[in-house]
Amino acid sequence: MYKKIKLLGIFTVLVSLAQAQTDNSPYSRYGLGNQTPGTNVMLRGMGGLGAAYSDILSVNFTNPASYSRLKRTTFDFAVELDSRTLREIDPPQKYTVNTPIITYLQFGLPLSKTRNWGMNIGLRPVNNINYQILKSERLEGIDSVRTLYQGNGGAYEVYTGTGFGIGKLSLGFNIGYLFGNKNYSSSRTFVPDSSNVFYLPARYSNETSYGGFFGMAGAQYTITLAKKNMLRLGAYGRVKREFNAHDNRKVFTYTETQNGTAEIDVVTNDTISGKITYPSSYGFGAIYHSGEKWLLGVDFAQAKWSEYRYFGAPDSVQDSWKLSVGGQVVPNATSPKSYWGRVTYRAGISFGQDYVKVGNSLPVWTASFGLGLPLRPPSYTNQFSIINTTFEFGKRGNDSNSLTENFFRISLGLTLSDIWFIKRKYD
Repeated sequence: MYKKIKLLGIFTVLVSLAQAQTDNSPYSRYGLGNQTPGTNVMLRGMGGLGAAYSDILSVNFTNPASYSRLKRTTFDFAVELDSRTLREIDPPQKYTVNTPIITYLQFGLPLSKTRNWGMNIGLRPVNNINYQILKSERLEGIDSVRTLYQGNGGAYEVYTGTGFGIGKLSLGFNIGYLFGNKNYSSSRTFVPDSSNVFYLPARYSNETSYGGFFGMAGAQYTITLAKKNMLRLGAYGRVKREFNAHDNRKVFTYTETQNGTAEIDVVTNDTISGKITYPSSYGFGAIYHSGEKWLLGVDFAQAKWSEYRYFGAPDSVQDSWKLSVGGQVVPNATSPKSYWGRVTYRAGISFGQDYVKVGNSLPVWTASFGLGLPLRPPSYTNQFSIINTTFEFGKRGNDSNSLTENFFRISLGLTLSDIWFIKRKYD
C-alpha cells in the first residue's frame, strides 16, 4: 500500500507541473514546431518501438491494428518533464529550460469478448512552438537596433480508431481531426547611440490557425514459433493531407505602457486563407517474444517533410527518419512475494535525422530506460493497473550545427484497468 501511495503521489506532482508550460527552442520556429514522440510512455522505454507491439492491456496508438488485442477497458494518461540544454558554438554559451507537458489522454476498450476487436479514443499533442531570440546589431550610418523574435503555438489531434483480428492478421485504422496554431512575431527597437532621436519600435506579427481531418491505417501479423515464442510483424502509414488555414499578418508601430503594448500606427492588417500541406509518413518493424518473459524488437519510421508547404511555400525542413532497437524483460510476472520480480524492465536506443534543416542536417540520437510498476499483486486477476515510467537521454545536432540540444526527458504514464471498470455481480 505504501508503494502505491508513494507512486501515485509522484504522479500527482508531475500532473500539477504540466499545467504551466515554458520552453525556448529556436528550432521550433521551422515547419510546425518541435515534434512530440509518436509512441506511448511504455514504448518510449524501448527506444520508441510501435509498429509491431500489442498486448491485452496497453493502448498503442502508433499502430491501430494493436487495438484488436485489447481485453480490458483501459484508461491511459501520461505527462512528461522535458529538460533541454541549448549550446551555441559562436559565441560559446548555453541555456537550460525545463518544460512539463501533458503527453496524451486515451481510452481503449474491447468491443467483443469472443472476437479480437477493440477501439480507442484519444487526444494528444503532435508538436509545439515556443521560442524567444534576441539579436543586437549596429546598422551602418544609423544607430544600434535590437530585434526580438518570438513564437508560440502547437498542434493537437483528437482521434478514434478500431482494430480487429482475422486469424493471425490484425488490421486497424484511426480517423481524427488535427488542429493547431502557429504564431510568430519580430519586434525591432532602435537604440540611439550618438543622437537624441527617438524611434518608435515596430512589430511584424503573423498568426495562423489551421485544421483538418486525417486518417491512418496499420496491420500486424503474428507468426507462432516453438515453446510459446512468436514473431510479430507490423506496419502503419498515413497519407499526405491539406489542411485549411487562416493567416492574419499585421505590421504596426507601438509603445510600451503599464498595461502592455499600445498600437500607434497600423501599416498592414490582412487576413488571408490558404492551405498547409501535412506530410505522409509510414513505419514498419518486428518484435520477437520469448513467451511472457522477454521481447526484443526493431522499428523504422519516416516522414516525408519535403512535402510540407505553408500557404504554398516550402520551409527549412527535410524528410526525417528514425531507427529504433529495444526490448523488455519481466523476471517473474506471477510472483506473489517479489514486487521487483513483477516489475517490467525496458531499454532501447534510437538514432536518425530530424526534420529541421538549417544549413546542415540535424542528427538525433536517444537512449532510454523504463519501468512498468504494477499497482496490484497478481492475485487481483481483474485489476491490472500499472505506472509506466521512462527516462530518455538524447542529443539533436552535432559540431557541424551552430546550435545543439542535449535533452533529458522523464515520462510518467498511468494505465488504469482496474475493478471500477468491471461490473459487479451479487447473488
